[in-house]
Amino acid sequence: YTILTAEHGKIEGWAQGVRKPQSKLVAHLQPLYLCDFMFARGRRFDRIAQLRIVNRFTELWEDLEKLSKAVYAASLIDLVVRPGTKEHTIFELFLSALTLLAKGSGSVEMVFSLKLLKETGFTPQLYHCVVCKHPVQGLSKPFDAIRGGVLCNDCFMSGAEHAFLVSSLTIEALEMILTSPLTSLEMPELIAQELTQIARAMVSAHFGEEPKARFFMDFLVKEPLAMTAGV
Repeated sequence: YTILTAEHGKIEGWAQGVRKPQSKLVAHLQPLYLCDFMFARGRRFDRIAQLRIVNRFTELWEDLEKLSKAVYAASLIDLVVRPGTKEHTIFELFLSALTLLAKGSGSVEMVFSLKLLKETGFTPQLYHCVVCKHPVQGLSKPFDAIRGGVLCNDCFMSGAEHAFLVSSLTIEALEMILTSPLTSLEMPELIAQELTQIARAMVSAHFGEEPKARFFMDFLVKEPLAMTAGV
């Protein structure tokens, strides 16, 4: 099992006999459960000795779209956080994201991914060209996720095939997201789309891929009627 902890970061543990029908741990070791763990130290892996469920986040399991967003957030954590990295802020960020998603807040997964990038050392440059360092003006600004921020028009025109244009309002919204606690934000659809584009481009640029859970999440958001029950 891969477990994100407040004190020890992301760790891997094993549960002895968990596949047996009479195992006391199997019902508790579920994805996205908040638990108190007790581990027994081992040579290669720590053994899960005991655990107590603190929060099942029942609302997530009752709504497939909410669940898909939570799984996407968890997949991002697994992608960007290395085992043993002791980052209490990342644990608290993820816990806040699950709490907000359980309440049904919109755009939380996008805001979470941007703040996770910041916490793992990938804060984008927003107001000065990431290449020449000159101030970037205008109603729209080129954003280059690979280089890590906005570009001036000269650097954009000189060769930045991976850059794309976003509005200055999107850059202001991104600054607010990066400097404020995680929360659900109401914003125009265009800004939300551009922020999502920035988040996904940065994840792909810095980590080489996006979690496969993203495609299932996108499918549910775009095709909510496709999952109606049938026989």
